[in-house]
Amino acid sequence: MMAIIIRLFEESALRLPRPATRLAATLGLLCGLVTSVTGISSVTAATPALAAAGVPRPDHVVLVIFENTSESSIIGNSQAPYFNQLATSGANFTDSHAIEHPSEPNYLDLFSGSNQGVTDDSCPHTFSTDNEGAQLIAKGLTFKGYSEDLPSAGSTACTSGKYARKHNPWVNFSNVPTADNQPFSAFPTDFTQLPTVSWVVPNLCNDIHDCSISTGDTWFRTHLDAYAQWAKTHNSLLITTFDEDDSSTSANQITTLFNGQSVKTGTYGEHLDHFGVLRTIEDMYGLPYAGSAAQAAPVTDAWTTGTSGSVTVTNPGAQTGTAGTAASLQLAATDTAGGTLAWSATGLPAGLSISAGGLITGTPSTAGTYSVTATATDSTGPTGSTTFSWTVNPAGGGGCTAGQLLGNAGFETGSAPPWTASSGVVDNSSSEAAHSGSWKAWLDGYGSAHTDTLSQTVTIPAGCKATFSFWLHIDTAETGSTAYDKLAVTANTTTLATYSNVNAATGYVQKSFDLSSYAGQTVTLKFTGTEDSSQQTSFVIDDTALNVS
Repeated sequence: MMAIIIRLFEESALRLPRPATRLAATLGLLCGLVTSVTGISSVTAATPALAAAGVPRPDHVVLVIFENTSESSIIGNSQAPYFNQLATSGANFTDSHAIEHPSEPNYLDLFSGSNQGVTDDSCPHTFSTDNEGAQLIAKGLTFKGYSEDLPSAGSTACTSGKYARKHNPWVNFSNVPTADNQPFSAFPTDFTQLPTVSWVVPNLCNDIHDCSISTGDTWFRTHLDAYAQWAKTHNSLLITTFDEDDSSTSANQITTLFNGQSVKTGTYGEHLDHFGVLRTIEDMYGLPYAGSAAQAAPVTDAWTTGTSGSVTVTNPGAQTGTAGTAASLQLAATDTAGGTLAWSATGLPAGLSISAGGLITGTPSTAGTYSVTATATDSTGPTGSTTFSWTVNPAGGGGCTAGQLLGNAGFETGSAPPWTASSGVVDNSSSEAAHSGSWKAWLDGYGSAHTDTLSQTVTIPAGCKATFSFWLHIDTAETGSTAYDKLAVTANTTTLATYSNVNAATGYVQKSFDLSSYAGQTVTLKFTGTEDSSQQTSFVIDDTALNVS
């Protein structure tokens, strides 16, 4: 085994030009190997947890934490519709509090039951004490933390763009594997592949630290609502909380919400803080209690444990209508839980509303195609949801004229316009072949720190279905499974996809995205290629299209 360790070190030494974060990942692996050889464990002993009655054991828990916002600024605020949707469809803890100020100690409190002596937002720190991640791993379960804009998997950077390590507690603990420190781009879209417990930390804008409540609310819905809906029928849990309030008062009251299949909808007035949330998760999986979690009370009254039955909502199929013309739709569900159903819906066209009995009525006012999610909640706890489209055509029956909206879609003019592109992106060199014709857009490929962009702004007519597509070829000199160089594809502020050197392959692959939700809007489609300090990755794009029908 020692020979293997020495060999690993020799191989890592050959790659010294790599960024320090990559070498740190190798050294982290060495530390893990040395630990296994010597039998030394860095997890400190903790008080064994007793079996907790009335606490469920979810298959998956996702904890999302936002920044510096008081409970009164979220609950009832029209700028936070998604937070409030979760509050009314789940467990809303109305006496929830952070432990202290400023941010970093609270993250440590929630993750390890202690601020570990940290009373400011300083960086870096290294601890080997007990914590949620190490507990889960020792139990044979799994943990991962997903931080938006983390520069690379396992990164120990204190800051990078809008990423801040002070909001990433697990990176400070030597007993949490480097591989469990992941960028949010690695968050699974197949939720069955999630670890037992995962944390999601938005970047400094989307966590409401630097940007508005509305920005954070929109990001939350866009990126986590799919999981929130899935959790309702897959024995899983979404925990939403904040690190601290927006002042330095002793009250420090924050919003904390639980949503999932075992959650009993309602408001709960017991005192809850970060230690109590940690204790609840520890009780779910029979973990030892870390730090002050041993003295905290778990949440035991917000669960439907013992409740039988389910709610299945009937999908009504795609709906169509006309702006200015009254519409009506009665939704239906099969409810075996025995309580009373209450209905809610998100994404309805402007002018429509839903009654508690599931009747959608009103007069739609704005043309476009909308994605509507209707939810029926039984008074005993179970819920069911379905999602369907609702297309509102312009008054007068204008409909949609089929066509392709992008200009210079194949770059064959030999110049960028109407695209806006970094210098040299539109290219006809033979080093990278076009998908068709002679010209294409070639982003990055320099083998040094570099960023290229390519964008075009178009208006999608109201009432149209829209599909954005392009052909993509990626080649790279990188090796391994770490995403060093990345290509982000966005529509306005929404990330449609992120590709990297890991996706490199011979030839072109067509990618396509449904942009029907942008009907009636102006949208900027943008490619951003970001390359690190060594080993080239080329992102080559050709034959783009934005087809409407």
